[in-house]
Amino acid sequence: MAAEISAHVLKTQRHETFYLACGPDDGPLVIFCHGWPDLSITWSKQLLALGTQGIRAIAPDMRGYGRSTVHPNKDDYSIEELVRDMIALLDHLGAEKAVWVGHDLGAPVMWSIAQHHPERCHGMVGVCVPYLPAGLTLENLVSTVDRQLHPEDQFPNGQW
Repeated sequence: MAAEISAHVLKTQRHETFYLACGPDDGPLVIFCHGWPDLSITWSKQLLALGTQGIRAIAPDMRGYGRSTVHPNKDDYSIEELVRDMIALLDHLGAEKAVWVGHDLGAPVMWSIAQHHPERCHGMVGVCVPYLPAGLTLENLVSTVDRQLHPEDQFPNGQW
């Protein structure tokens, strides 16, 4: 089955999300959330690989990246807002659920979708970022610091 990547834009009153798509509209859905400083195009090989297998593969430019809306305030980039964008995209695609793939900054977005909207998830794939139930915050990350490499008196926040 041949597959092509196509470009789309979801426009809502609160945000515009640019996304790439590949595979049949009625195929099982996988949504890829990129990290910093990537774009939707980062996932092009995965989109084509899945699209040729009959899977609907979607990769948005996350909020503030590429051809999606750049918002003026730092509060506009909270995980809550990013999750709202992804749920709006899922609704726009006419799907109840997806398999979510998140890399780097996309992983906390994906984990938050699983935590707050488990009914919208078939499965989750986190790439390079572990799941932290209490959230990906400095306070939670400091407890994972290897203190032999980063002694607390020299590196109170570890490598961060």
